Amino acid sequence: MPERVVLIAFIIINFGLYFFSYNGATFIEGADAAQYYIPALSFIEHGEFLSSKGEPFTYGTPLYSIFLAIPISIFGIDGASAAIVFMQSIMLYLTGFLSRQILLQFTNKFSLTLHALVIFNPNSLITAHLVQSETLFTFLFIWSVVVASKIINNFSLKNMILLGFLTGLAALTRPVALYLLIAWPIFILIVSIIRVRLNVNGQLVLYRKTQWAKLLIIVLIGAVVISPWYARNYIKFGEVFFTSNSGYYLKDQYRQLKNKGSGWSMSDAIQEHERIYSNYLSKEGGANFCFEHEGHWSCNHVLTQVTLKAIIDEPLSSHAKALIDSWGTLFLSGGASNIRNYLGLDGKSIIVNFQNNAFNGLDSISKLIRDMNLSYLFIFIFTTAFSIISRAIGVVGVFYLLKNKKWRPHGILLIEVISLFTAAYLYLGQSRFRVPLEPLLMLFTVIGILYIIKKYTARYKS
Repeated sequence: MPERVVLIAFIIINFGLYFFSYNGATFIEGADAAQYYIPALSFIEHGEFLSSKGEPFTYGTPLYSIFLAIPISIFGIDGASAAIVFMQSIMLYLTGFLSRQILLQFTNKFSLTLHALVIFNPNSLITAHLVQSETLFTFLFIWSVVVASKIINNFSLKNMILLGFLTGLAALTRPVALYLLIAWPIFILIVSIIRVRLNVNGQLVLYRKTQWAKLLIIVLIGAVVISPWYARNYIKFGEVFFTSNSGYYLKDQYRQLKNKGSGWSMSDAIQEHERIYSNYLSKEGGANFCFEHEGHWSCNHVLTQVTLKAIIDEPLSSHAKALIDSWGTLFLSGGASNIRNYLGLDGKSIIVNFQNNAFNGLDSISKLIRDMNLSYLFIFIFTTAFSIISRAIGVVGVFYLLKNKKWRPHGILLIEVISLFTAAYLYLGQSRFRVPLEPLLMLFTVIGILYIIKKYTARYKS
């Protein structure tokens, strides 16, 4: 399949998706879109990042809002949709190129196949059409994985500085990258030690303590990149913090835990959290302000503390059920709802009811499928089949990566990164959260295809 054909097909599909979407879908259907474009508008008009309430924006980080400010300042918010889709589609295409660089650590075969799987992945493709930070984040994240793979082969100071810089930018796009910034030195050290033990290329450089210390440069450079946002918050509020969303994030986690783990309806889970939170505030004082303004930056710590305790107090069986559901959704859902919403098709209420009602396992899923109209059902079957088939082949790919002594260190690095994100998402597994991981999962799929072909070719020759 010539590269030109892939590019032309990519352009046609993206144009078709945008053409058949309804007016304003890019902004309206983006998850938490207002969290990004409202600070972008205030940045254009006032030179600072403000929330919808006119208060300093603290719920997230600023880089994606800066990205949105470019097309909005040129075309206005009503005319910026096409430019945003164009810019994000370019980033998605470039992410495919970066993914090929990771694949080169294993093989030079099927690089174009990987590129095609990354850019035509339904989940990634539709996300590039929405005001969501995942596409920009994925571009920076995959670029950082490329650089980390090179560091394993060569402890270059330049690559360590670049890795810290890219991960810092990723953290300014989505705060979850802070965990990755801290974890990079540990991940690279573990993989490098494994590489030495396996005697891959006879590398012994990590037995020098000075080389271990060099890994801290990654964290230091990343800290420099994100420090302006810390400084901004300190200047405005007199306290050092990165974002004020940890409490809200854990609150969503608690709701999902009660819904998927204990079978509660979402409304009952919300009321239960309100009861726990209200009781705590009544004992400690200050109930009125933090109960009515739980999203305020000054209430983030207490909301985090109370909700974390509530999560820990849930029975282990609930945690297990919720994790199975969350990680199953994270890795196997196809992104059908985003496609349906973007094209303006009927069926949004079906998903809303599914999410809000008590979760009864396969019975709830079966009812969801039965309630779908034909167009939504077709999209659901196609996207879900793509995910399931690619995951199944990807499992074969992981087996092959770990089996191959030469490839094992790089394979372990990718597994470390995916495991970190999987743990961070906890009970909130969604198809959009998988977008940053899609290129790595597609790489596993390509390796699996390579293994299957190799196996069948050897059997045919024998």
